[in-house]
Amino acid sequence: MSLNKEIMKKTDKLFPFMQKIRRQIHMYPELGMNEFKTAQLIKDKLDEMGIPYRDKVANTGIVGLIEGKEPGKVLGIRADMDALPITEDSDKEYASKIEGAMHACGHDSHVAILLAAAKILNDYKDKFKGTVKLIFQPAEEGPGGAKPMIEEGALENPKVDRMVGLHVGSGIKTGLIGIKEGPTHASQDEIRITIKGYGGHAAYPHRSVDAIVIAAQVVMALQTIVSRIVDPAEPSVFTIGTIEGGYKHNIIADRVEMTGTIRFLNDDVGKMKREKIEKIVAGITKTFGGDYEFKVIRGYPTAINDVEFAREIKGYLTDLLGNDIVYDVEKSTMGAEDFAYFSRKVPSVFMRLGSGGENKEFSLPHHHSGFDVDEKAMINGCAAFVKIAMEYLK
Repeated sequence: MSLNKEIMKKTDKLFPFMQKIRRQIHMYPELGMNEFKTAQLIKDKLDEMGIPYRDKVANTGIVGLIEGKEPGKVLGIRADMDALPITEDSDKEYASKIEGAMHACGHDSHVAILLAAAKILNDYKDKFKGTVKLIFQPAEEGPGGAKPMIEEGALENPKVDRMVGLHVGSGIKTGLIGIKEGPTHASQDEIRITIKGYGGHAAYPHRSVDAIVIAAQVVMALQTIVSRIVDPAEPSVFTIGTIEGGYKHNIIADRVEMTGTIRFLNDDVGKMKREKIEKIVAGITKTFGGDYEFKVIRGYPTAINDVEFAREIKGYLTDLLGNDIVYDVEKSTMGAEDFAYFSRKVPSVFMRLGSGGENKEFSLPHHHSGFDVDEKAMINGCAAFVKIAMEYLK
């Protein structure tokens, strides 16, 4: 039997295994840096497989090792494992049993996929050289687990040469695998703006400095950053997400708090946007006699797929699954992904795995209270990880 047929046969056979794990994790979701039950389940499964691991990496992270028949290259495979602070709206038997938490982004399926791939690769360890490093990462949704895992040595001892990861996608037909060369996910920063005015009675506006009027001018002026300042060829997003200010209908507000996000693929564009935002805020508040505070909280950097490695992987997976399953992703997403920290350290590829099914049941967007994954997607996800490892570690 050819390797491809063997991989698909083994992966198909492991579907009930993946489904059971995914549903167990789904029923008991845990937020970032609190994935204790999830981590224990992973450790239990690795123990059953006889795979050694290091736990408590960045709090709840786990790094497992599968060593091949002789020393060689090291491939890291990552699965994030945290849930979101959302109450699930579902009548399915495996719906979340934890109020205020659910797997609304599919990380439960990522864990199941990697554990199944680990099971197959552990059986294959006498067929490849080098090492597979299994990286189960906490807190992708925040505060971010990739960076602290790296700082605690997840990519060392042995040193990782290449990294791969994937994310399910409800907007993609089940089983399809998309690969993009170059930037895949945007960098995102949080901005916090405080507009300071001078309060007073609404009947005497000339005696006050209205923070709400200033804030309105600021919001509208900031829209020109993307429309008139950033090169139209550069993907860029600016959003004010919250505005809070005012006390009563007849009181002129002395303070308005605003928060928002900027997203970009080019670091130079990000630097320019941060500078322009503060200049606009400073200019408008000064013109109206007010003052301001401005703070930027730097978020995840741009995730970048290594071009050469992406082409290698596309070749591996096309050989395994065919041209009708593996496709080129044309556009980067403006969503952020902390796999970016791995991609900045070693040549990496982050793939998109279709999990949208054939009907509306699996078509709801990520972070929606009714989000669900077409579990059949896990078959191709697992097979992809196994194939990449077997080819890269020849």
